[in-house]
Amino acid sequence: MIIAQGHDLQQSFGGHILFDHVSFSIQDKARIGLVGPNGAGKTTLLKIMTRQLAPTKGEFTINNGIRCGYIAQENALNNDHTIFDEMLEVFASLRQDEQTITRLSLQIADHPEDQTLLKQYDNLSFQFEQRGGFTYQAEIKSVLNGFNFPESTWQKKIGTLSGGEKTRLAFVKLLLQKPPLLLLDEPTNYLDLDTLDWLEAFLKNYDGAIVAVSHDQYFLDHLATEIFEFRFGQLTTFKGNYSSYLQQRALRDQTQEAAYEKQQVQIKRDEEFIQKNLVRSSTTKRAQSRRKRLDKLERIQPPKSKRKVRINFTAERPSGKEVLILKDLTVGYPDRAMIKDMSLQINQGERVAVIGPNGIGKSTLVKTIIKQLPILSGSIKYGASLDIGYYDQELQALDPGKTVLDTVWDRHRMMPEADVRSILASFLFTAKDIDKTVGQLSGGQKARLTLTLLSLQHDNLLIMDEPTNHLDIEAKEVLEQALQKFNGTLLFVSHDRYFINQLANKIVVVRNQAAKVYNGNYSYYLNEKAKQAAAAAQVDKTTSAPVAVKQGKLDYQSQKQHDTEKRRLTRAVEQAEKNISKLEAQQTDLQNKMAHPAVASDFAKLQPLQEDLQAVQTKLDEQNQAWEQAMEALENFE
Repeated sequence: MIIAQGHDLQQSFGGHILFDHVSFSIQDKARIGLVGPNGAGKTTLLKIMTRQLAPTKGEFTINNGIRCGYIAQENALNNDHTIFDEMLEVFASLRQDEQTITRLSLQIADHPEDQTLLKQYDNLSFQFEQRGGFTYQAEIKSVLNGFNFPESTWQKKIGTLSGGEKTRLAFVKLLLQKPPLLLLDEPTNYLDLDTLDWLEAFLKNYDGAIVAVSHDQYFLDHLATEIFEFRFGQLTTFKGNYSSYLQQRALRDQTQEAAYEKQQVQIKRDEEFIQKNLVRSSTTKRAQSRRKRLDKLERIQPPKSKRKVRINFTAERPSGKEVLILKDLTVGYPDRAMIKDMSLQINQGERVAVIGPNGIGKSTLVKTIIKQLPILSGSIKYGASLDIGYYDQELQALDPGKTVLDTVWDRHRMMPEADVRSILASFLFTAKDIDKTVGQLSGGQKARLTLTLLSLQHDNLLIMDEPTNHLDIEAKEVLEQALQKFNGTLLFVSHDRYFINQLANKIVVVRNQAAKVYNGNYSYYLNEKAKQAAAAAQVDKTTSAPVAVKQGKLDYQSQKQHDTEKRRLTRAVEQAEKNISKLEAQQTDLQNKMAHPAVASDFAKLQPLQEDLQAVQTKLDEQNQAWEQAMEALENFE
């Protein structure tokens, strides 16, 4: 069921049209990711949906009884309340019913024969239970814990919290209110990995529609089933998650480009024919006919492309094989150790991610390695021929009083000004931007300037603390690609799970003043963590269960069941293989149809084919997973 719609929306500011002819619909229980470059109009669209802003043209309509919940609207917290009391405010009507039920029960005790009281009590009790009257306090506790507000904080006054804590608490309150349409603007900003994992699980089961503006690809991959893309003032919808959207967009652009180039070749031939044959009496009619056809031809437009940041990291010289060796290392401050007795070896070419909750000591570790902080105990051995480049998440290495041009030129005096301007242009600094002072730049511009400086140093060990903060999705993707091609070693701190998964081949998890190493990417770490949890649960189960009697040989009935199960698994593997072959053929057929110029140039024809392709790819993923599960079970079968 459609619960909200935008029809032919336009928004302009001071004569500049931000977007135009934007139409869309939102289904109940939708999971929509709203993506696009900074400044495209994503937050503006959310404000139109919450009635904070009226569109220049068009209208946004929402069904009666459907309330929008928007984090920017819900951050009015009462500083005099405790954390828990503020959350109880969400359930004020339930608490009032609770008091009424208590009062009725007392009256019934005095008048047990009063049928009116009994009926009123029964009706109200039923409604109370249906609305979550017996579970709302547990729900508050669950969400507070999920957002890293442990029970020890629940009686703290809101006025004593930091700005970041208040923002998180406002998010908690919004989720507890459960609006039927939940609008989220960068919900994953400044949340640690544990909170992000919890939030994703919560939102997947959310009983309402969600529209989320986010630069977090991992979040969009695991939550969104539909992507709204803002590009060049237009909104296009794609079925599927973020990774599927990237594939569909790339295929759309490729097919449009191919169709455009093919049409241009034909147009050129027709124009040459007309020019040669129009003046000849014997061929004039044919040339005129072809001119009319050419005039009526619907021209295919080349796909528009946005300027992208160009980043390139190259090491000037190779480091030694052993880059860093941390032995029994304790880091922190004189009055407080953050990480104790940590041992880690990083070798040439490795990509090492350091993850863990906020405030656990990750940045402290990095600052100790680059010698900004002293070692408390243990040792750090630095490899031979080591050149270290450092990216500071707080961007403090920049002088706010210097211009962008001077910031680069002061560090590279021998570089010609034309080369400096060219390099800054590759990082999307315009001629006007380079004359601005650093203090006038946005967070994203400062991040790009810091990356510019880092790329010019040609170090062989890059140590980066939250490098994706302030970058939009496209800039992050370019940074990922640059670091994947980097011919040196990388050590980085990040909360960006997609970024970690794309780059890391070693994960260092910091928790409870200890560090544990996993030799793989983020997905590998999650799998290992799940295995450890399952193993621990099995140990608990084995410990609590009676000791099983060992059976040396299966009896006849057990052997029969054993053989039947083995045959079932064999058939499951064979069936999955047949299904995969059939679906792969369908996928190839659809891709061929989409590549046809007549289809590639017509988005109305291309869209249903894209949806069919997505459906086939989803089934293909399911069948591949079914095959893997059946094969694994068969291989482990005894």
